[in-house]
Amino acid sequence: MAVRRAGRRLRSTLLPTLLLIACSRNPATGRLQFALPSDAEEIELGRSADAEVHASMPSYDEQPAVTALVAEVGARLSEHSERAGLPWRYTVLDEPAVNAFALPGGFVYVTRGLLAHLESTDELAAVLAHETGHVTARHGVVQLRKQATARRSVGIFRVIDPNLQHIGGFAARTAGLALLAYSREDEHEADDLAIRYVDAAGFRRDALVRVFAVLTALAQRGGDQTPQWLSTHPDPAERQQRTAAAIHIDPAVPPTPEPAYLQTIAGLAFGEDPRDGYLLENLFVHPRGGFELELPAGWKVLHDREQVLAVSPDEHALFMTMPTKHRDREAALGDFFRDSSMTGGQRIEGRVGGLPFTSQSFAMVGDDGVKLMGLVAFVDHSGRVMAMVAIGPEQDWGARADLLARSFASFSPIREPARAAVGPARVEVVALPRAMTLDDAARELGGITSADGLALLNGVQAGVALPSGYLLKQVRAPGPTQGPVNTKPTTP
Repeated sequence: MAVRRAGRRLRSTLLPTLLLIACSRNPATGRLQFALPSDAEEIELGRSADAEVHASMPSYDEQPAVTALVAEVGARLSEHSERAGLPWRYTVLDEPAVNAFALPGGFVYVTRGLLAHLESTDELAAVLAHETGHVTARHGVVQLRKQATARRSVGIFRVIDPNLQHIGGFAARTAGLALLAYSREDEHEADDLAIRYVDAAGFRRDALVRVFAVLTALAQRGGDQTPQWLSTHPDPAERQQRTAAAIHIDPAVPPTPEPAYLQTIAGLAFGEDPRDGYLLENLFVHPRGGFELELPAGWKVLHDREQVLAVSPDEHALFMTMPTKHRDREAALGDFFRDSSMTGGQRIEGRVGGLPFTSQSFAMVGDDGVKLMGLVAFVDHSGRVMAMVAIGPEQDWGARADLLARSFASFSPIREPARAAVGPARVEVVALPRAMTLDDAARELGGITSADGLALLNGVQAGVALPSGYLLKQVRAPGPTQGPVNTKPTTP
């Protein structure tokens, strides 16, 4: 009995000490957290993930004033955070989706798609302050560690792209978004920290509520407009109410267009950028990549700045094109067949679209035991080696072979210059010439945005009449790559 009592006393004495050793108090939240990586380790973790982000989502560099504004606002916020010593970096991504996210170590991102839906520097500060809160509270450290597990399970993509540097990122990015989802407690904590940071940095706190109103409207619209931000930041309507109560304001805060902010983002690329690839029926044209090719009719097409993926309707087969890291076709082929699970077949040398290529068939057994057949080709194009890969189950490979062969044979530099002379739609800021409804504006101002689209883009109610001189964002039609970029509000 004495031994047991002594053991209990020892545990009761040591347990608090052991917990203190294993935990540290977060300076931002005041909560005890079990031992996490050191700041140096966290920064390295974030820096590694940042490289992956930029490999698949490049920064938006067309408008230096936009980049500078985001960096300036971010710096003001991080200076007032509890972790001001981190190497904070605030980046605009060239992505049409409405999204913002952060990585451990101080890497914060906002997309051009989200910037287009904001009305002021204060609203931008609200977005960045929330993401800054996720970093200071270290919410993403554990979540990012889980990425390694997800990235080991992307199946067929790893066969084609072992390092997930190219098209495999589509699958890996999807897995990553799910794993970066924060708990309700984390979200509320980041919201509370955002209030603290915008106050300390001198921004308007009601802008936090406005941002939630914008996201709520986008979520209610649904479809393609649903922001990716909602994948990792759930239920903006509830958080709009909660934040409004915390700062003692009406949750229905009207938008306050800020001329300086709107002038900065005027000319912002809006929506998908055709320079990163577009379809003309079954012809996929990639102006930035300088190539075009025919894709199988009826297949689902995904693409980004450098690569294209086509998936069969039954999702059993795929075809992809992407650049490699190699300058030599032989080296690229050897690297591809380094995977011992693949068996190489017939090899062919020739030319496609006037360009030299090397191709080879292959076979392998997938993780689920299904035998797969495939064809890989490497093409010399514009000083680098492009890869084309097709793969599918052996049982229906023969039925698809001719269809896929046509795609391989169609690869070519862009044949017609007009196909490369494209550009994105852009945000235009218009000072209303008179009091107008959004229906009037959509009909009279020469943009391509519907009244409902104008309501979402400007954060206003569809039936409200706006006064003369009101600064309204609209979208103007895509133009040539050399077309002018408007940088000031205009009056039609």
